[in-house]
Amino acid sequence: MSTDMVISIFFYILIAAVTIFMASKVQICEQRTGRIRAYKGTGLQTRRESLNRIYLVGIFMILFLCSALRFGIGNDYRQYTQTAHEVYVGGYVVTEAGFNWLVRIIYTLAGGEYYELVFAVFAFATLYIFIKAFYEQSTDFSMTYFLFMMLGLYFQTYNTMRYYFALGIVLYAMRYVLNRDLIKFVFCVLLASLFHKSVLLTIPVYWMASFVWKRWMIITGIAFSAGCFLAKGIILKIALLFYPSYENTVYLEGGTSPISILRGVLVMGLYLWYHMRYRKEQEDRELLFYAQLNLLSVVVCVFFSFLPVVTRIAYYFSVTQLFLIPMILSGIEEEKIHKRVKCIVCIACVILFIVFLAGADKPGVGLLPYRSWLFEAERYLYK
Repeated sequence: MSTDMVISIFFYILIAAVTIFMASKVQICEQRTGRIRAYKGTGLQTRRESLNRIYLVGIFMILFLCSALRFGIGNDYRQYTQTAHEVYVGGYVVTEAGFNWLVRIIYTLAGGEYYELVFAVFAFATLYIFIKAFYEQSTDFSMTYFLFMMLGLYFQTYNTMRYYFALGIVLYAMRYVLNRDLIKFVFCVLLASLFHKSVLLTIPVYWMASFVWKRWMIITGIAFSAGCFLAKGIILKIALLFYPSYENTVYLEGGTSPISILRGVLVMGLYLWYHMRYRKEQEDRELLFYAQLNLLSVVVCVFFSFLPVVTRIAYYFSVTQLFLIPMILSGIEEEKIHKRVKCIVCIACVILFIVFLAGADKPGVGLLPYRSWLFEAERYLYK
């Protein structure tokens, strides 16, 4: 391993450590009404609220600058620079209209092909939405943020920026599904689809996950998924009707991450343990919603691994782990057991983070070594 790689790994660890420490200082004092936090609206800022804002802005700025200043980092960084060029000159592209419009606006206002601004704008918008969702929707902001960093989700936003922007929007829009406000939810998804059309899948799936799944439904769903795996040739042809650009490409090799499957199974095990230990007369809708989507992510990764970039589809479901795990931990009544389970979860997440960093230089990830355009003379130029 080269010196640059080692330094970059320590740099990523430093980013995670500093911002996680800052997140631990954020204290949410507002009371929650239903499933969405309600604010008093008095206009008066307490000292605690002011400190929260300082820490949140500090976290945001660190993450934003590291993302916006990167150069050549991510498996598709250069591809995006070329795609943006084709958009600007009127060439053929397969990217969605929202991305194309945004690129044209940025390049026109900047007076040239300054792709650094495109990456900066997406970094700003994506991180703002994620952090806002964490702060307003999580039962434990610091734990959710810890998972965001340790599961590598923040660093993965360096890849496929259109997708992670869309993912942030639907994560934020989950509040509308839980509040039965489907009009606002559909609007958010349609907005996100202007940047990555795969997000349209969440409209029927999130709606179905908002209801209680009976045992026979789960068994039937798993059996149907197994049948799709056996008929994967037909299913793949149907998928290519929606994504014809993947035909005859390496994406058809499919494949999912064993780590993602393992993580989903472990989280499902944690939920089942919690459910059996603290069985209540009425299941918490929000907790059940997140748990059912996590189960769906495992099913998708196991039985639909033949689909192109199926991991992206699964992330629409597994991203609920950021809310599900803190909800489970906060619901453990015994202090001693709470500390033990939280300690186990944190250790497991740190191990996953180490594994993630160990493979961050592999093709398809491309996060090592970290480079910034501040210290690079090279630029990607196209005619």
